[in-house]
Amino acid sequence: MTDQPLELFTDINMHMFIEKGIRGGISVITKRFSQANNKYLPNFDASKSNKHIIYLDCNNLYGASMVESLPYGGFEWISADATLDWIQSIPQDSSEGYIFEVDVKYPEELHDFHNDYPLAPEKMDIKFEDLSEFSKAVLNGMKYTPSTKLVPNLKDKKNYITYYKNLQFYLKHG
Repeated sequence: MTDQPLELFTDINMHMFIEKGIRGGISVITKRFSQANNKYLPNFDASKSNKHIIYLDCNNLYGASMVESLPYGGFEWISADATLDWIQSIPQDSSEGYIFEVDVKYPEELHDFHNDYPLAPEKMDIKFEDLSEFSKAVLNGMKYTPSTKLVPNLKDKKNYITYYKNLQFYLKHG
């Protein structure tokens, strides 16, 4: 253990600000059905092509976060006059970290390029109307219960809370 003392938040607004930026893991949609066919399976059919199924967590957000420095104290509000130039000039290895609340415009010209893995995922309440026609059909009349998910999407965001390194990445990529 590091024996690093942790400073408690004494400002409820600061606590709520940080809490608002906590999002959890990304929800993904994978292929609903796939059937493997290879020599390692008891029902292998040699007349059909070999097929293996593998699921990869290629973004490794948890692993990446575990090598980052964690905040422990010295929390304070900064001026709302921070400029994009200043934000982009903060060194990646800065001894101080920053969390920003920003409005994000997702330009239409980036949608095709970012469609497979959009930047700036957000917590969303998924309502029945948000489901695809296929998902609605799968329910087949069953009761749908709305739920909150972390969803990568191409929508503009208002009051989006993000870490400075993420914001720098978003700015660099559009």
